[in-house]
Amino acid sequence: NDWTVTNQATKRIRNYDAQPNGIWVWSTHMDQWIADDFKVLRDMKKLGYDHILLNYNSFDDASKAPKARQIIAVAKEIGVNVHAWMQVFCENKTWINPIENLGSKQGRYKQEEFDRIIAKAHRYIDDFDVDGIHLDYIRFSGTGTNIANYNNYNNGVTASGAINEFCRQLRESLDARLEGVLVSAAMMTGGNVMYYYGQDPAEMGKYIDVFMPMVYKYYNNGTTYNDSWMVSTCNGFTQASKAQVWAGIQTYKYQSGVSGEIGMTPEEVLADATVIKNTDCSGVVLFRYALGS
Repeated sequence: NDWTVTNQATKRIRNYDAQPNGIWVWSTHMDQWIADDFKVLRDMKKLGYDHILLNYNSFDDASKAPKARQIIAVAKEIGVNVHAWMQVFCENKTWINPIENLGSKQGRYKQEEFDRIIAKAHRYIDDFDVDGIHLDYIRFSGTGTNIANYNNYNNGVTASGAINEFCRQLRESLDARLEGVLVSAAMMTGGNVMYYYGQDPAEMGKYIDVFMPMVYKYYNNGTTYNDSWMVSTCNGFTQASKAQVWAGIQTYKYQSGVSGEIGMTPEEVLADATVIKNTDCSGVVLFRYALGS
Protein backbone atom coordinates (compact mmCIF):
# COMPACT_ATOMS: atom_id res chain seq x y z
CA ASN A 1 0.00 0.00 0.00
CA ASP A 2 2.95 2.35 -0.39
CA TRP A 3 2.26 5.38 -2.56
CA THR A 4 4.76 6.52 -5.19
CA VAL A 5 4.86 9.36 -7.69
CA THR A 6 2.90 8.17 -10.71
CA ASN A 7 1.21 9.36 -13.86
CA GLN A 8 -2.21 8.61 -12.43
CA ALA A 9 -3.95 8.11 -9.12
CA THR A 10 -3.10 4.49 -8.47
CA LYS A 11 -1.02 2.55 -5.98
CA ARG A 12 0.27 0.33 -8.76
CA ILE A 13 1.95 1.99 -11.71
CA ARG A 14 5.51 3.15 -11.17
CA ASN A 15 6.55 6.19 -13.18
CA TYR A 16 9.80 5.25 -14.88
CA ASP A 17 8.99 6.88 -18.20
CA ALA A 18 9.12 3.36 -19.60
CA GLN A 19 9.90 2.98 -23.28
CA PRO A 20 7.40 0.81 -25.22
CA ASN A 21 10.06 -1.72 -26.14
CA GLY A 22 10.33 -5.25 -24.80
CA ILE A 23 11.51 -8.79 -25.28
CA TRP A 24 10.08 -12.27 -24.68
CA VAL A 25 12.26 -14.33 -22.31
CA TRP A 26 12.08 -18.06 -21.58
CA SER A 27 12.54 -19.34 -18.04
CA THR A 28 15.61 -21.30 -19.15
CA HIS A 29 17.47 -18.05 -19.70
CA MET A 30 16.98 -16.56 -16.25
CA ASP A 31 20.41 -17.73 -15.10
CA GLN A 32 21.97 -15.63 -17.86
CA TRP A 33 20.00 -12.59 -16.75
CA ILE A 34 21.02 -13.06 -13.12
CA ALA A 35 24.72 -13.76 -13.72
CA ASP A 36 27.39 -11.16 -13.05
CA ASP A 37 25.14 -8.92 -10.93
CA PHE A 38 22.26 -9.07 -13.44
CA LYS A 39 24.45 -7.78 -16.27
CA VAL A 40 22.06 -8.81 -19.07
CA LEU A 41 19.10 -7.17 -17.33
CA ARG A 42 21.05 -3.97 -16.72
CA ASP A 43 22.42 -3.91 -20.28
CA MET A 44 18.95 -4.41 -21.74
CA LYS A 45 17.70 -1.49 -19.66
CA LYS A 46 20.51 0.70 -21.01
CA LEU A 47 19.51 -0.30 -24.54
CA GLY A 48 15.93 0.85 -23.94
CA TYR A 49 14.14 -2.42 -23.28
CA ASP A 50 11.85 -1.45 -20.42
CA HIS A 51 9.48 -4.43 -20.63
CA ILE A 52 10.41 -8.06 -20.05
CA LEU A 53 7.82 -10.73 -20.88
CA LEU A 54 8.91 -13.56 -18.60
CA ASN A 55 7.55 -17.03 -19.40
CA TYR A 56 5.01 -18.58 -17.01
CA ASN A 57 7.33 -21.48 -16.16
CA SER A 58 9.50 -18.97 -14.32
CA PHE A 59 6.68 -18.66 -11.78
CA ASP A 60 5.05 -22.09 -11.91
CA ASP A 61 8.21 -24.15 -11.46
CA ALA A 62 9.06 -24.09 -7.75
CA SER A 63 12.77 -24.47 -8.50
CA LYS A 64 12.74 -21.42 -10.78
CA ALA A 65 10.41 -19.12 -8.84
CA PRO A 66 13.19 -17.76 -6.55
CA LYS A 67 15.13 -16.66 -9.64
CA ALA A 68 12.06 -14.89 -10.99
CA ARG A 69 11.74 -13.02 -7.70
CA GLN A 70 15.38 -11.97 -7.89
CA ILE A 71 14.97 -10.62 -11.41
CA ILE A 72 11.77 -8.79 -10.54
CA ALA A 73 13.34 -7.17 -7.47
CA VAL A 74 16.28 -5.78 -9.45
CA ALA A 75 14.02 -4.84 -12.35
CA LYS A 76 11.94 -2.65 -10.04
CA GLU A 77 15.10 -0.96 -8.77
CA ILE A 78 16.29 0.03 -12.25
CA GLY A 79 12.89 0.75 -13.83
CA VAL A 80 12.16 -2.35 -15.89
CA ASN A 81 8.62 -3.71 -15.96
CA VAL A 82 8.27 -7.50 -15.74
CA HIS A 83 5.16 -9.07 -17.23
CA ALA A 84 3.99 -12.61 -16.53
CA TRP A 85 3.83 -14.23 -19.97
CA MET A 86 1.04 -16.74 -19.49
CA GLN A 87 -0.69 -19.19 -21.79
CA VAL A 88 -4.46 -18.84 -21.74
CA PHE A 89 -6.27 -21.46 -23.81
CA CYS A 90 -3.35 -23.82 -24.37
CA GLU A 91 -1.43 -25.68 -21.67
CA ASN A 92 1.21 -28.39 -22.05
CA LYS A 93 0.67 -28.21 -25.82
CA THR A 94 -3.00 -29.09 -25.34
CA TRP A 95 -5.70 -26.65 -26.46
CA ILE A 96 -8.42 -25.64 -24.02
CA ASN A 97 -11.79 -25.06 -25.63
CA PRO A 98 -13.47 -22.25 -23.64
CA ILE A 99 -16.90 -23.22 -25.00
CA GLU A 100 -18.82 -26.30 -23.97
CA ASN A 101 -20.73 -27.93 -26.83
CA LEU A 102 -19.21 -25.60 -29.39
CA GLY A 103 -21.41 -25.48 -32.47
CA SER A 104 -24.60 -26.61 -30.77
CA LYS A 105 -27.67 -24.88 -29.38
CA GLN A 106 -26.50 -25.88 -25.90
CA GLY A 107 -23.22 -23.99 -26.19
CA ARG A 108 -22.00 -22.10 -23.13
CA TYR A 109 -18.84 -20.37 -22.01
CA LYS A 110 -16.84 -22.46 -19.55
CA GLN A 111 -16.88 -20.14 -16.57
CA GLU A 112 -14.88 -22.64 -14.52
CA GLU A 113 -12.01 -22.35 -17.02
CA PHE A 114 -12.22 -18.56 -16.99
CA ASP A 115 -12.05 -18.57 -13.19
CA ARG A 116 -9.10 -20.97 -13.09
CA ILE A 117 -7.02 -18.99 -15.57
CA ILE A 118 -7.85 -15.63 -14.01
CA ALA A 119 -6.83 -17.03 -10.61
CA LYS A 120 -3.40 -17.79 -12.08
CA ALA A 121 -3.05 -14.20 -13.24
CA HIS A 122 -3.89 -12.99 -9.75
CA ARG A 123 -1.30 -15.34 -8.26
CA TYR A 124 1.42 -13.93 -10.50
CA ILE A 125 0.55 -10.46 -9.23
CA ASP A 126 0.03 -11.34 -5.58
CA ASP A 127 3.00 -13.70 -5.19
CA PHE A 128 5.51 -12.07 -7.54
CA ASP A 129 4.38 -8.43 -7.84
CA VAL A 130 4.64 -8.45 -11.63
CA ASP A 131 3.79 -5.21 -13.41
CA GLY A 132 1.75 -6.77 -16.19
CA ILE A 133 -0.06 -9.83 -17.47
CA HIS A 134 0.78 -10.91 -21.02
CA LEU A 135 -1.81 -13.17 -22.62
CA ASP A 136 -0.46 -15.70 -25.08
CA TYR A 137 -2.72 -18.26 -26.78
CA ILE A 138 -5.67 -15.97 -26.13
CA ARG A 139 -7.38 -17.66 -29.06
CA PHE A 140 -8.59 -20.86 -30.64
CA SER A 141 -6.13 -23.16 -32.38
CA GLY A 142 -7.10 -22.21 -35.93
CA THR A 143 -7.60 -25.85 -36.90
CA GLY A 144 -10.71 -28.01 -37.04
CA THR A 145 -13.93 -27.77 -39.01
CA ASN A 146 -15.67 -25.12 -36.93
CA ILE A 147 -13.36 -24.58 -33.96
CA ALA A 148 -13.65 -20.81 -34.37
CA ASN A 149 -16.84 -20.50 -36.37
CA TYR A 150 -18.37 -17.39 -34.87
CA ASN A 151 -21.97 -17.92 -35.96
CA ASN A 152 -24.45 -17.59 -33.11
CA TYR A 153 -25.14 -20.60 -30.95
CA ASN A 154 -27.37 -20.73 -27.90
CA ASN A 155 -27.96 -17.27 -26.39
CA GLY A 156 -25.38 -15.66 -28.67
CA VAL A 157 -22.48 -17.91 -27.60
CA THR A 158 -19.67 -17.46 -30.15
CA ALA A 159 -16.00 -18.27 -30.39
CA SER A 160 -14.97 -14.61 -30.57
CA GLY A 161 -17.46 -13.93 -27.79
CA ALA A 162 -15.62 -16.39 -25.55
CA ILE A 163 -12.34 -14.55 -26.10
CA ASN A 164 -13.94 -11.16 -25.49
CA GLU A 165 -15.73 -12.37 -22.36
CA PHE A 166 -12.53 -13.75 -20.88
CA CYS A 167 -10.73 -10.46 -21.55
CA ARG A 168 -13.57 -8.52 -19.91
CA GLN A 169 -13.64 -10.70 -16.82
CA LEU A 170 -9.87 -10.59 -16.43
CA ARG A 171 -9.76 -6.82 -16.79
CA GLU A 172 -12.56 -6.20 -14.31
CA SER A 173 -11.22 -8.67 -11.77
CA LEU A 174 -7.76 -7.12 -11.88
CA ASP A 175 -9.04 -3.57 -11.62
CA ALA A 176 -11.29 -4.50 -8.71
CA ARG A 177 -8.29 -5.68 -6.70
CA LEU A 178 -5.39 -3.62 -7.95
CA GLU A 179 -5.52 -0.84 -10.52
CA GLY A 180 -2.72 -0.21 -12.96
CA VAL A 181 -1.78 -3.73 -14.06
CA LEU A 182 -0.90 -3.57 -17.74
CA VAL A 183 -2.67 -6.28 -19.73
CA SER A 184 -1.25 -7.19 -23.14
CA ALA A 185 -2.15 -9.84 -25.69
CA ALA A 186 -0.19 -11.70 -28.37
CA MET A 187 -2.27 -11.42 -31.54
CA MET A 188 -2.32 -13.55 -34.68
CA THR A 189 -1.72 -11.91 -38.05
CA GLY A 190 -2.78 -12.63 -41.60
CA GLY A 191 -6.13 -13.76 -42.97
CA ASN A 192 -9.42 -13.69 -41.12
CA VAL A 193 -8.14 -13.92 -37.54
CA MET A 194 -11.67 -13.73 -36.12
CA TYR A 195 -12.88 -16.72 -38.10
CA TYR A 196 -9.86 -18.94 -37.55
CA TYR A 197 -8.76 -17.83 -34.09
CA GLY A 198 -11.70 -16.00 -32.55
CA GLN A 199 -9.68 -12.81 -32.06
CA ASP A 200 -11.68 -9.62 -32.56
CA PRO A 201 -9.32 -6.66 -32.02
CA ALA A 202 -12.12 -4.09 -31.90
CA GLU A 203 -13.83 -5.88 -29.00
CA MET A 204 -10.72 -7.16 -27.24
CA GLY A 205 -9.30 -3.64 -27.30
CA LYS A 206 -11.95 -2.54 -24.83
CA TYR A 207 -10.14 -4.54 -22.15
CA ILE A 208 -6.57 -4.98 -23.40
CA ASP A 209 -4.03 -2.17 -22.94
CA VAL A 210 -1.50 -3.30 -25.52
CA PHE A 211 -1.79 -5.56 -28.55
CA MET A 212 1.41 -7.34 -29.54
CA PRO A 213 0.67 -8.71 -33.02
CA MET A 214 3.17 -11.33 -34.10
CA VAL A 215 4.38 -9.61 -37.25
CA TYR A 216 6.64 -12.50 -38.19
CA LYS A 217 7.92 -12.26 -41.75
CA TYR A 218 10.14 -15.38 -41.84
CA TYR A 219 8.74 -18.91 -41.98
CA ASN A 220 10.40 -22.31 -42.12
CA ASN A 221 8.48 -23.22 -45.27
CA GLY A 222 10.56 -20.70 -47.19
CA THR A 223 7.98 -17.92 -47.12
CA THR A 224 9.26 -14.43 -46.37
CA TYR A 225 6.82 -11.51 -46.24
CA ASN A 226 7.91 -8.08 -47.42
CA ASP A 227 8.07 -4.76 -45.62
CA SER A 228 4.78 -3.53 -47.03
CA TRP A 229 3.05 -6.54 -45.48
CA MET A 230 4.54 -5.63 -42.11
CA VAL A 231 3.30 -2.04 -42.44
CA SER A 232 -0.23 -2.93 -43.51
CA THR A 233 -0.51 -5.63 -40.83
CA CYS A 234 0.60 -3.28 -38.06
CA ASN A 235 -1.69 -0.47 -39.19
CA GLY A 236 -4.59 -2.89 -39.40
CA PHE A 237 -4.35 -3.33 -35.63
CA THR A 238 -3.90 0.35 -34.85
CA GLN A 239 -6.96 1.19 -36.94
CA ALA A 240 -9.13 -1.56 -35.45
CA SER A 241 -8.78 -0.63 -31.81
CA LYS A 242 -7.90 2.08 -29.32
CA ALA A 243 -5.38 -0.25 -27.67
CA GLN A 244 -1.71 0.56 -28.05
CA VAL A 245 0.09 -1.64 -30.56
CA TRP A 246 3.63 -2.85 -30.00
CA ALA A 247 4.72 -4.94 -32.96
CA GLY A 248 6.27 -8.31 -32.21
CA ILE A 249 9.12 -9.06 -34.62
CA GLN A 250 11.54 -11.96 -34.95
CA THR A 251 15.20 -12.12 -34.04
CA TYR A 252 15.62 -15.20 -36.23
CA LYS A 253 14.95 -16.41 -39.75
CA TYR A 254 15.33 -19.63 -41.73
CA GLN A 255 17.85 -20.68 -44.34
CA SER A 256 17.34 -23.23 -47.06
CA GLY A 257 19.16 -26.45 -46.26
CA VAL A 258 19.74 -25.48 -42.63
CA SER A 259 17.66 -27.06 -39.87
CA GLY A 260 16.11 -24.81 -37.24
CA GLU A 261 16.21 -21.10 -36.62
CA ILE A 262 19.11 -18.90 -37.71
CA GLY A 263 19.78 -15.99 -35.36
CA MET A 264 19.72 -12.63 -37.09
CA THR A 265 22.48 -10.05 -36.93
CA PRO A 266 21.91 -6.74 -35.13
CA GLU A 267 21.72 -5.03 -38.51
CA GLU A 268 19.01 -7.41 -39.71
CA VAL A 269 16.94 -6.99 -36.56
CA LEU A 270 17.34 -3.22 -36.77
CA ALA A 271 16.21 -3.21 -40.39
CA ASP A 272 12.91 -4.87 -39.45
CA ALA A 273 12.49 -2.67 -36.38
CA THR A 274 12.98 0.37 -38.59
CA VAL A 275 10.09 -0.79 -40.77
CA ILE A 276 7.87 -0.60 -37.68
CA LYS A 277 8.84 3.05 -37.28
CA ASN A 278 6.94 3.67 -40.51
CA THR A 279 3.72 2.34 -39.00
CA ASP A 280 1.29 3.69 -36.42
CA CYS A 281 2.63 1.29 -33.79
CA SER A 282 4.09 2.83 -30.65
CA GLY A 283 6.53 0.07 -29.71
CA VAL A 284 8.49 -3.02 -30.69
CA VAL A 285 8.83 -6.36 -28.90
CA LEU A 286 11.45 -8.93 -29.89
CA PHE A 287 10.86 -12.66 -30.07
CA ARG A 288 13.00 -13.73 -28.46
CA TYR A 289 16.01 -13.47 -26.18
CA ALA A 290 18.95 -15.80 -26.97
CA LEU A 291 18.07 -15.97 -30.66
CA GLY A 292 19.82 -13.37 -32.77
CA SER A 293 21.72 -10.33 -31.55
